[in-house]
Amino acid sequence: MGIGDDAAILHPANIQQLVVSTDTLVSGIHFKAKDSAQSIGHKALAVSFSDMAAMAAKPKWVLLNLTLPKINDKWVKGFTQGFAKLLSQHQAQLIGGDTTQGPLSITVTVMGETDQAVRRDGAKMDDLIVVTGELGSAAFALKNPRKSKACNEQLHSPKPRLDVAEQVKHMATAMIDVSDGLLADLGHICHASQLAAVIELSQIPVNETVKKHPDWMSYVLAGGDDYQLCFTINMDDEDQLPEDCHIIGQIIAGQGVMVLNHHQPIETNFKGYQHFT
Repeated sequence: MGIGDDAAILHPANIQQLVVSTDTLVSGIHFKAKDSAQSIGHKALAVSFSDMAAMAAKPKWVLLNLTLPKINDKWVKGFTQGFAKLLSQHQAQLIGGDTTQGPLSITVTVMGETDQAVRRDGAKMDDLIVVTGELGSAAFALKNPRKSKACNEQLHSPKPRLDVAEQVKHMATAMIDVSDGLLADLGHICHASQLAAVIELSQIPVNETVKKHPDWMSYVLAGGDDYQLCFTINMDDEDQLPEDCHIIGQIIAGQGVMVLNHHQPIETNFKGYQHFT
């Protein structure tokens, strides 16, 4: 039972695990007030759906809390269109939420189901490290908004990789979505699994326009907002990887993430997105 009562009633399947995630986006921090309302609506839901993908869960139910400085019918219509389109694409249901007045912010809570959740702490020695898509595009577009249409789309209309998550959930040993930057998020897998990682910079898929920029390495390794997947697999499963998956490194003993460039270690001082500065 969805919208219409004081609370929603859910009926999850008995054999499934219920996976829950929540995200808040604040104007001026996570998006610009001048961004199109439709793209804000899409992104607000996409980042939470990306969390579902990272856990290999299918999104089923959504709560939306919307804080607005004032009622703007045109803005609300655009936001709703962007939000509802992605909701429909993945056959998820909006079951409730709240609206209030204040500085513009959006909180989305998503509940999903899976028969086998993939966590961060399952990486094993010698596992291969895999990423989807191209990394660094969104961070590049944020700093260079008129340089690449493809990068702008990745920033404003990210595609949650639920497609890949469904295909790899039975082979992935650990998984995370790349929201705070590759080094930071792969570092979370390493920390949770009590192991280290070594990655090869030249193997990371990067948009050609991004790669021409002098700061391209910082965008790729620490830019954030990619909403691609980073996961680990056993070496024997390499041939089963779906399209748009790229092996960039391997899990090793130790701590942290080591970066190689054409097999030579390089120093990196990138920390990824910092939620509090």
